[in-house]
Amino acid sequence: MEWSELIRDTWQTSLVFISLLLFTRLLGKTQIAQLTFYQYVSGITIGSIAGTVAASEQERVWSHFYDLVLFVALTFLLSQITIRNRSLRKLIDGSPTVVIENGRILEQNMRNMRYDLDELICQLRINGILDPSQVQYAVVETTGDLSVIKKTALQALTKSDAGLEQPDAQYPVELILDGQVVAENLAKKQLSADWLAGQLRLRGFAAPDQITYAVLDSKGHLFISPRDQLSR
Repeated sequence: MEWSELIRDTWQTSLVFISLLLFTRLLGKTQIAQLTFYQYVSGITIGSIAGTVAASEQERVWSHFYDLVLFVALTFLLSQITIRNRSLRKLIDGSPTVVIENGRILEQNMRNMRYDLDELICQLRINGILDPSQVQYAVVETTGDLSVIKKTALQALTKSDAGLEQPDAQYPVELILDGQVVAENLAKKQLSADWLAGQLRLRGFAAPDQITYAVLDSKGHLFISPRDQLSR
């Protein structure tokens, strides 16, 4: 390989790398979360066009890059429209389908969506259910996941059912990450750096850089994980 080819391949691949990084941020987390069939196909197509850009001859790079930008722009535009238009969203992504109701398997619904019995039984086992008669409702979501609601008599007893009042859990807040204090999270919890330093001293730590991770957990307790060399 000549130097000119190496330089060309380097900048083309770098162009694709940076572009995909920006485009995936633009398209949002649905591209990497549970995907609908349309999102899955869209992601594959974007990757395929990006591969074409990276492997193109120099005179064709910008033509293929335009194709990539256009496809991403259309995907983004459609996602914005479907957010506001339920009918279009339903047309593209489909609707959840009930496949079990009151313990009875709805064969017609399964045939309509080409969902076979083996897949249904497999998904029930994944949800910890061996007998369809235990199920009040089972719904195939637009992502392909199976949501299962057991019959009331088979649902686990909760503290609320037993009349035990429990406070709602708080969202965990990270206070130290890799030795660095997360100042904005301290401010959100109306805590000061002096308070955090005092908590560290109580546990025998002189400074935040001795801590890998510290979090105020869902019950309001401070959890601290020291760096490896300190814990040995």
